Amino acid sequence: MSVVKLDMTTVFIPTSGKSQKSLISQNENVSVVALNAQSIPRAEALALRLGIQASCDPNAASGLVLEVSQDRLGLRDTAQPRARTLSIETAKRRYPAAGKDLLSRALGRQCESVIDATAGFGADTFDFVRRGKTVFAIERVEVAAIMLEEAASAFHPGREGGALEVVCGDAIERIGELATVDVIFLDPMFPDRSRHTAQPRKAQQLLRRLAGEDPDAGTLLQVARTHARRRVIVKRPRHAPPLGGAPDIVHNGKAVRYDVYLADGGAS
Repeated sequence: MSVVKLDMTTVFIPTSGKSQKSLISQNENVSVVALNAQSIPRAEALALRLGIQASCDPNAASGLVLEVSQDRLGLRDTAQPRARTLSIETAKRRYPAAGKDLLSRALGRQCESVIDATAGFGADTFDFVRRGKTVFAIERVEVAAIMLEEAASAFHPGREGGALEVVCGDAIERIGELATVDVIFLDPMFPDRSRHTAQPRKAQQLLRRLAGEDPDAGTLLQVARTHARRRVIVKRPRHAPPLGGAPDIVHNGKAVRYDVYLADGGAS
């Protein structure tokens, strides 16, 4: 494994072991496209990492396209030409109403370090860093991990922010390789929604297409519970069953809830 050090961020890039390409849904076609001539070397390097071909013709691509410019990466669905390209916006902040910050309650007062074991496009990851936590963000879908690495390298959390490391790999395997943390956070793929429920946001839709389902989410929870110093948090749809038995604490929101499993079953 090689390591690239950035200002406040360390990005782990696996150079051996299980191919990350196998962690992209086999039903999904992904292309890498350079948006201008200056971006071609960068696009070619990313395509080589993904084991696919790079292109200079955006109109020739199909399926999902990783668009590469000199200073930005974006994911576009060619089947929806009017849809905006998805980029990771690290400047977006959450402003929960007073007394309604369920995630803060779930983390607990003594939380200083977090493993975001299902980082995706980093919505929770960057929120944790802004809260002053030391964060390890693990993502096994390499297209998403590449975008997360790019965003992390340019992320400046401010004076009160914590630190961030991005790890590309399978969290079931990687958690044990990282330093012990207070909290391990899991946001596994939500169960399929019926046609009567609201569709998930665009980022979640694209991530599901890239990753498929999460059949090993229960195993990941078991691994997390053996490594977390204080607690494991599982984000679930409000009416979905718990991922791994009855949690010790539940924080319910209108659409989602946070199931908390305490280390050794004790208060922390």
